[in-house]
Amino acid sequence: MSKSIPCGLMAFAAAASLLPGQESKPAVGGWSSKPGAGLKYDGGDAFSLTVLGRIQVHYTYSANESFGSAAATASPGADTSSFNIRRARLNLTGHVFDKNITYAFILDAVDATSPIKRAWVQWNFASSETGKMGMRVGQAKTVFGLESAGSSGSLWFVERSSASRAFSDVNSRGAWFNGVMGDNKLRWSAGAMNTEVAGGLGGAGTDSQGLSITGSAERGEETANSDNELSYVISANFDPLGDFFDGKQTIEAFKQGDWRTDKEDTSLKGTVGVGVAIGNGKTDSPAAIPVGNRPDIESTSLNFNTAWTVSKLYVLGEYFMRTDDLQRPAATDEEEAMGYAVSVGYLLPKSGESKVQWGVGVRYNYIETDDGTPGSGVDFLTGAQGIGSDLGEVSELSVVLNAFYHGHACKTQIEYTMQDVDAEAANFDRKNHLVRVAFQLDF
Repeated sequence: MSKSIPCGLMAFAAAASLLPGQESKPAVGGWSSKPGAGLKYDGGDAFSLTVLGRIQVHYTYSANESFGSAAATASPGADTSSFNIRRARLNLTGHVFDKNITYAFILDAVDATSPIKRAWVQWNFASSETGKMGMRVGQAKTVFGLESAGSSGSLWFVERSSASRAFSDVNSRGAWFNGVMGDNKLRWSAGAMNTEVAGGLGGAGTDSQGLSITGSAERGEETANSDNELSYVISANFDPLGDFFDGKQTIEAFKQGDWRTDKEDTSLKGTVGVGVAIGNGKTDSPAAIPVGNRPDIESTSLNFNTAWTVSKLYVLGEYFMRTDDLQRPAATDEEEAMGYAVSVGYLLPKSGESKVQWGVGVRYNYIETDDGTPGSGVDFLTGAQGIGSDLGEVSELSVVLNAFYHGHACKTQIEYTMQDVDAEAANFDRKNHLVRVAFQLDF
């Protein structure tokens, strides 16, 4: 039943996209369509609905090499070659009753266990020409980290950086206040949530009292809070040279690349941001103990981010640091992890009458986990979210070639990543190589 609902809605969206005419102009009280932007119904101030489908198909080839200890050399990671439907989503967004009550309902048919990716309602109780302020409730992005806040359909690389996927990149159920002010230059968000902000939160090891701990029980987008302590996040972004997010209320409007190719203004624009997340969770083991009685995990996460565009060039940088404390009597189990990613992309001019626009990019990514070092037997952040999940120091260098047929809405991406893992506690170095080919269509 959970599969039939999103699949049925996606079939409706696909059929609607085949209505006569490739593009029509919006009209109050009627339907309009635009290739790559979906189908829209405009009912004026009382109601609007935008239906957008997205399909992302990935091919991945990974070659894993092992060097170092005899154990690591004897059991290297298996090479793989596989196709994957990364996302098959249906997005329903709009407003109802008046333009200050907005909603989003996003399904993913690929995820059979949790097909609801986001389902929230927002009431903007303060709105003017210079800013907005509102409250959002439901299942939504935590708005911790710039790249993770932006849409998966607007990525310059095939996947978000491993640092972003490890330290952020989750949905959670909760309530958020968010707003934009200062002529659309300052955006902020503050929320209380059920779960953590870290997508790479797993865990392994034995604590100082001999209990096997496999991670946090409060992770995953449809997870309930297990006690009376929620998790919290607050973030803000400032655009020093003018609005960087096209007037939108949150940084979820972040779109990678400089797409001002048809505008006279190609001057330097950018944003700088900071986020703080406080996590209050429980361990997910031992199974014999009820979740509410298990040891507490208290975490503090920091994020610093910036993005800039000028003359078809874009730069994105993020830094994360995180501390996890296992709250046990006389215990000293603490993990400190950090990571960062820097990427540069350039959009080449169109050639002649061709509709294809090429883009190139380079990204460096680094993650350092606790790696089971003395004084901390438990590792809560499980490392890189790409080729492997080894603990230790993980660095990645990626290059990408993009063929944009219709911007991000229809594109092919070819990406190569070299990953180097230095697992000091296990005494091995692991070198992995990854080739990804991706195709995306928004309809």
